[in-house]
Amino acid sequence: MKRKNILKFISLLGIGSFVMLAAASCSQASSPTQNPSSRTEPGGTMMGMSGSNANTNSNQGMMNNADQELRSARNQLTTLVDSEAENTALYADYAKIQVTLKNAFTTAKAVLGKTDSTAQSLKDAKSTLDEAIATAEKTKTDFDAANTDLVTEYNSLKKSLAEEATILDTVKEENYEAIKDNIVKLYTLAKPIVHATLIPVEGSSPELNKVKEVSMPLATAIARNTPWKQNADNLVKSFVKQTLLKKDLTGVTNTNDMVQPGNYSFVGYSVDVPNVNWAFAQRVVWTAPDSNPTVTPITTTEENSIPLSDVSWIYNLNNAGAKYTLSFRYFGASPTAYLYFPYKLVKNDDASNVALQYKLNGGEAKAIDFKQAAGAQSTGGGEEESKEKEEEKEADGSSEGAANPAMPVTASMIEAPTVSDIKIAKIALSNLKFNLNTIEFSVPEMNGETMMKVAPMIGNMYITSSDDETNKKLIYDSIFGNIQSQKDSQSSVTVDLLKGYSLATSSNTYIRQFMHLDTDNKPIYLVGLIGGQQPRFSGNTQNRQSQFPNNMTNPNQTNISRTFTVYVNAPQDGSYYISGQYLNGSMTARNLKLSTGTIGTGSSTSEVTVTGLKSKDWNTLGSFDTKMSTTTVMNGSNSQMQKTITLKQGLNKITINGVPGVAAGDAPFLGNLTFTLMNATNNPSADNNVQQGQ
Repeated sequence: MKRKNILKFISLLGIGSFVMLAAASCSQASSPTQNPSSRTEPGGTMMGMSGSNANTNSNQGMMNNADQELRSARNQLTTLVDSEAENTALYADYAKIQVTLKNAFTTAKAVLGKTDSTAQSLKDAKSTLDEAIATAEKTKTDFDAANTDLVTEYNSLKKSLAEEATILDTVKEENYEAIKDNIVKLYTLAKPIVHATLIPVEGSSPELNKVKEVSMPLATAIARNTPWKQNADNLVKSFVKQTLLKKDLTGVTNTNDMVQPGNYSFVGYSVDVPNVNWAFAQRVVWTAPDSNPTVTPITTTEENSIPLSDVSWIYNLNNAGAKYTLSFRYFGASPTAYLYFPYKLVKNDDASNVALQYKLNGGEAKAIDFKQAAGAQSTGGGEEESKEKEEEKEADGSSEGAANPAMPVTASMIEAPTVSDIKIAKIALSNLKFNLNTIEFSVPEMNGETMMKVAPMIGNMYITSSDDETNKKLIYDSIFGNIQSQKDSQSSVTVDLLKGYSLATSSNTYIRQFMHLDTDNKPIYLVGLIGGQQPRFSGNTQNRQSQFPNNMTNPNQTNISRTFTVYVNAPQDGSYYISGQYLNGSMTARNLKLSTGTIGTGSSTSEVTVTGLKSKDWNTLGSFDTKMSTTTVMNGSNSQMQKTITLKQGLNKITINGVPGVAAGDAPFLGNLTFTLMNATNNPSADNNVQQGQ
């Protein structure tokens, strides 16, 4: 039984366990015997075993060094490969360099990705990639050095493209459509250049001139975006003013291009100006420094200085080749605009010989036909009926240009000019270019001759892209120095005598700057020598007049004929009070007469005469207001006070002078005038029919 149990136990242990037990038993049974030859020798090796162990350790060291070298080579290549994005980004604008460098990185990554790559192959791959990076850098540096201007223009183009979304967002409004179209066109041209880069994968680098043709206009469009939008806003909401410049008047013969008369202040007259030998004239303000009795002109000596008044006239375009060239920037949404300018005759003898033509952007000459509008009052307008006449003429084919091919085509028809009035021309301009446009004004020629025609006097130019009546009113206000005001339900118009176009009848009449008439010592501008017959130069100063260049004593009307004419753009029909400032330090009070229409023509007039105008002295401003009881007025019969002047809506011609028999007909020095509409709630009898002196 015991034997069976032992066998059963042995079988459970298994053969493996039995063998292990047997081996252990044998080991314990044997006694170890020391081998004398295996004693330890100096140096730490066991005698009889030194060769075998040394070889094993040496091989293990060599294997460790190889692993370290492999790991180091792989790490270095990995670090370099990981810089691919950083390195290749440097050549985003050099496509061919970038592609070549990317290929080098791809090759290096392939070596790095192999599991059997040796340390040497990894080192070689890194060396090759280092060389490719250095080559890329050198190629770029050499290209930049050899193409400095091209790189500069390209970078400018790229910078502009980066602003595309922002810029386009600023020109979304309909009024900026032309500006937007221009920018979109430039961006469309710019994108292929930047997309191809400075060194394309295929083909050659872009040409400098072609890049400039896009980069410079685009950079300008972005830099000038705000003022261009302002131009578009002004064109559609009001106007763009172009002041006449003498340098733009060319081709005038020397005999007709003398300097303007040095003794003139006002340069527009409502009477004939004989012996005109100048082509351009601008209003000149005079002054008397330190209250000196001798007045002198205030001149602008600096080239870019701004004159106190820019009221200017072209007097002469009468010889072959003479022309005035108007250059203007146009950024309006519509290719059609309207040109306004004041015009008049120099003398009545020219009435039957007046002619004018213009060329837009070097195109064909177009004649401006002058026709007298039947029954039209001379108040400065007239283009309305002229437009209708033009349409009738086009309808029946009666154009002078059609009858005579040598004549310029009639483009517009306006009221005939006169000496005594300032009229306003309105010309439609079609197919205007974006940005710079030019208009040349001249007298029509035939076979190189001017056909014995003369041009009218032409004033400052105004351009608007809207045919709206509001814009027209704003232009008229600017031309004639009118300032509209609406305050406390009270409408008024102030006429700035310095800024607005006006007409005198004597070269002695002048506008003068005074510096000590108020507590702030601000300059005040007054018009002197209206009415009467006082000369501006007399006594000791009379000899000075002859010393002025191109001195002209004409015109020189006196007494009731020495008038001063302004224009009032009334907001509506009605009766208007008149107020203003004056200066009269003489012992005798002076009167001031203002009337509508032209004196002596028999035309219907309304007039107000302000009486008793006298200052404390020549350093104290006086003021008057016909609405106030402190201001005395009278009508033409001297029997009843007339406190208001009747104006119609639109332009009204106001003639100003003194009163014969009062202070030798002299009017006081006169400042800006304000015309205030009398409200319907006012009592007309109280305002208009108060006995003088009450």
